[in-house]
Amino acid sequence: MTLLPSAGTESTTRPDAVGTVPPASADPPRERDVITAFAEITGEAIGDADLEHLLRSVCVKLCSVIGVSRSSLYLKRPDGRFRGAAGHCSDQGDITEAVKRQESGIAGDRFSREVIETARPVLIDDVANDPRPHRRTMEHWRVRAMLGVPLVFDGEVIGLLFVDDKDRDHVYTQEDVEIAEMFAQLSALFISQAMLNVRLRSQASEIARSRNTLAYLADVHRKLTNAVLEGADIHSVVTLLSSLSAKPVVLYDEDFRVLAWASPATLGLDRPPVISQQVRRMPSVEAELAGLSPERPSAIVPPTLSVGLGRRHLMCRLIIEGRPNGYLGIVEVGRSLETVDSHLAEHGATVLSLQILSERRQIETQGQARDDYLSDLLRNTRDKEHLLRRGPQFGIDLTHPHVLVRFELSADPRTTASAAQRLVTRRFREVFGIDEPAAVKLPGHVIVLVPLPDGGSAEEMQTLRDRVGRVRESLQPELATGATVISGVCREITGFPQAAREMKEVADIARSFDWSDGVLDVTELGLFRVVVSSGRVKDAVRFAHEYVHAVRGADDGVLLETWRAFVAAEGRVQGAALALEVHENTVRYRMGKIKELTGLDPTSLDVLLAARLAFQILDFAAR
Repeated sequence: MTLLPSAGTESTTRPDAVGTVPPASADPPRERDVITAFAEITGEAIGDADLEHLLRSVCVKLCSVIGVSRSSLYLKRPDGRFRGAAGHCSDQGDITEAVKRQESGIAGDRFSREVIETARPVLIDDVANDPRPHRRTMEHWRVRAMLGVPLVFDGEVIGLLFVDDKDRDHVYTQEDVEIAEMFAQLSALFISQAMLNVRLRSQASEIARSRNTLAYLADVHRKLTNAVLEGADIHSVVTLLSSLSAKPVVLYDEDFRVLAWASPATLGLDRPPVISQQVRRMPSVEAELAGLSPERPSAIVPPTLSVGLGRRHLMCRLIIEGRPNGYLGIVEVGRSLETVDSHLAEHGATVLSLQILSERRQIETQGQARDDYLSDLLRNTRDKEHLLRRGPQFGIDLTHPHVLVRFELSADPRTTASAAQRLVTRRFREVFGIDEPAAVKLPGHVIVLVPLPDGGSAEEMQTLRDRVGRVRESLQPELATGATVISGVCREITGFPQAAREMKEVADIARSFDWSDGVLDVTELGLFRVVVSSGRVKDAVRFAHEYVHAVRGADDGVLLETWRAFVAAEGRVQGAALALEVHENTVRYRMGKIKELTGLDPTSLDVLLAARLAFQILDFAAR
């Protein structure tokens, strides 16, 4: 809308335009008054008054020079619109705020448009009957007669000045118009210079802010770099970022699991202020996070807060080797997020990305060295003292018992040997609750070194076997495994090469019997391994079937089950009875029947050993 006592109207009459120009006043010229007024304004300008104050002084002085009660001033904006900038009214004083809500030259305001387009004063003697002013604005400000004068600088209208007598008619003489035009010309020079000064001061302030920001970021870069060079870990870097921003900082992985976080102690937080799943699932937030890239590394989410959305988070993408690798978040707690926080987050994300990459490379290098060490241990290519001395570098204490676990791997072109090894050791860490163990990848299998804190007791070995079974089961969806073999307990360095050979023999036996399920312990095979390793597998199977043939065909399997239980109980009737949940006399009766059928004494040591071997062969053949 058009402004206050000016902008709202577009009617005007130029001294040299249509209509009759009022006769000139008989009073002496008032140019001196104009010069005096500007001398006073210039004095204020020298006193470094702000632009709005100077514009208001222009309005006050113009009212005094012309002899009217009200004046308003509009300035041209970069978009070409003329917005209110200052105003004065004799009975109200400063009316700048009301004028600022107005705009001149809008639709229906032909009065202001005529001043702008002609760049000449326009006078309206009778506002009520002139079609050019913006009717509603004139009625609101109770304007009866108004003079509009352009502020022209370098051939361009940079502003408008309007004067009127509030609620009263006013007769403007030719001299009034000329004085107002001269006043506007001087004002245009003064105002253009003042606006230039404002722009220069703004630019100087922006340059100073930019200089301060650059100095701050240089200091941030120096502190972050020094921290890393001094050996700070990821958590220490996150803590430093929190200190620099004076806000909580959270480091996430790709699945938004918290890797590290820190917060100023003054906030008293006892848990990380994470970005909630509810917020992450908002379409606008999903779009912002999906749009993060090296070209646009950070964004504030959610952009605006609503009830129940918690805090705003400045999220920055971590990029490692060209791939997204998590997020760094600065949380708006205690203090508002600022532009400098974006720079801080982006610097921090770059440093953290490099540090994470460095740690990964270090882990890979250490892992390779540890794998090489285990290879030396299995091949016995180094002397004992050398192996004992190097073990602690990789967290391996060979003065304590260990076992080896061999995972047979089926050929799968989609999984590399290195990836298979990493998967196996990661599952060991998860199931056993230990650091990733040493492992070595060899053609067709992976061997893992597992410590025995309790020295290899029976209970510990049973627990070990159960956990290895769980590891094996967890690998099946991702990694096809064949036989899994556990070695005997290795208490000396010289025992590891022998343990590796024994595991290979057992794995070969399992492969001969086409068995790939479950977990095998080399100690449970005993004499069977010796017999089968001779290479006469078919003869061994034939022997086993013939050995139990008479008992197998005698009944529905009760006698054979009893014989198995008796052998498993190492020839003890009581143990077999407990396993079968029958009376001891029942076991004795059945063993008598077995003796009758086979012609062998099942309680003798020779028969016990032969039966044990036969049952093992049958079990493997069945698998």
